[in-house]
Amino acid sequence: MTNTWPLARGAVPEREAFAFGATVLFVVFAGDAVPNTLTWFGAAALWALAAVWGITITVRAKPTIARTPRALWIFLGWCLVSVVWSHWWAATLASMAAQVLCALVAFVIASTLTWRRILDAVSLAMRWVLMLSLLFEAAVAVFVRHPIAPIWTHYGDRDIPDAFYFSRAELFTGGRIQGLPGNANLLAMVALLAAIAVAIQLAEGRMRRNQSIGWLVVAAAVFVLTRSSTVIVAAAVVAVVFLLAVWIRRVPTERRTPRYLLLTGVAVVIVVAGVLGRGAIAGVLGKSSDFTGRGEIWTKVLGLIDVHPVLGWGWIGYWWPDVSTLADLAHRKGVTYLQAHDAYLDVWMQTGLIGLLLFAIYVVTTLYRSWACATRVGFDAGLRPRPFDPVSLLPLLVVVALLVQSFAESRLLYQGNWILFALIAIKSRIVLVGEEPVSVGDGPRTPPAKREFRWAATR
Repeated sequence: MTNTWPLARGAVPEREAFAFGATVLFVVFAGDAVPNTLTWFGAAALWALAAVWGITITVRAKPTIARTPRALWIFLGWCLVSVVWSHWWAATLASMAAQVLCALVAFVIASTLTWRRILDAVSLAMRWVLMLSLLFEAAVAVFVRHPIAPIWTHYGDRDIPDAFYFSRAELFTGGRIQGLPGNANLLAMVALLAAIAVAIQLAEGRMRRNQSIGWLVVAAAVFVLTRSSTVIVAAAVVAVVFLLAVWIRRVPTERRTPRYLLLTGVAVVIVVAGVLGRGAIAGVLGKSSDFTGRGEIWTKVLGLIDVHPVLGWGWIGYWWPDVSTLADLAHRKGVTYLQAHDAYLDVWMQTGLIGLLLFAIYVVTTLYRSWACATRVGFDAGLRPRPFDPVSLLPLLVVVALLVQSFAESRLLYQGNWILFALIAIKSRIVLVGEEPVSVGDGPRTPPAKREFRWAATR
């Protein structure tokens, strides 16, 4: 049975809870592969089945929301209230239904899986997306040998933008591959998340060394083939945060203040330098000074914000193509972009300054708890300090990766990024990694030569 401490009021088979978590993460991070292969009707049916599965697990596990982040529910409540003044009220109601359902899915996973099993689920889902993406791109490049469009489209002989294709058959031509997500930037983020999860599993002894190295090579290969500037920056920031978290943890809590002051000063300098030198940074990353048209989109979104700065235009999440105010806002090279390419500008435009403040509280408190997971020293039942568990780095590194991407993409507000971020927000509010009791559901899933976790071997 699952370890639902401290929310346990029912029971669900651990294997079922894990299967649900891994399946949901795979489906949402596979992205456009679902509608592109099943049509939107098939995709809706698949998503509905996943939702029903999650509801049945909720009914049996009976978790309580008492120890979940209020900031998340308050923000969602404000988004729902925005229907009162929404300029697209029907879209607001429909989007809110999807938004709340995704949050509840994250709640179910967080309430029925331990941190180690969440690590396993994230790793399994991301590895499957990577593997199938490479197989898909290889099949298109070898057998089809020309770009292919989603199954539900029919463009005929028209000349269409490259962004409209599901795959551009560029695996062996030096172009950027898109994989199952149908977008190089999104596939690159999957590669980064897979690398984080596999590296932690290797450090935890939850995956064989050769297997781990193999998957890290695959993730690195996909990372190179996608060449996403945003994810390159995210990977660099993740590496720096990892070093800082380890550096801080090596010092007792009562002696950390000088290091925090030093980090604050360095962070201020880096932010100022980044703002002043953003043009040069864009050049190094191979981007134009407006970050490949994002500057133009941000300017137009700021124009909408100026009209309704306090309450916003109404929640919509991912922009609906039939809402003319948004669909006619951002065009580039024949492509209509249906997002602000910045989660915070998107939230401000849709829910106003009040919604932006509530969202910021949700993000900052989640980041704070993730930092606490990585740096706080846990204690066992005898009040003895517990050894460092590599899995304690999972929340922090994943949250940092998603937040860096959120400055160039609005994905944090919907689909896989929304669910994964909400999952960590809820789970870190339920229990920090270092304070979670031992669970039978955690293993053993280590190599044959080592059947005990590090903390178990030192008890």
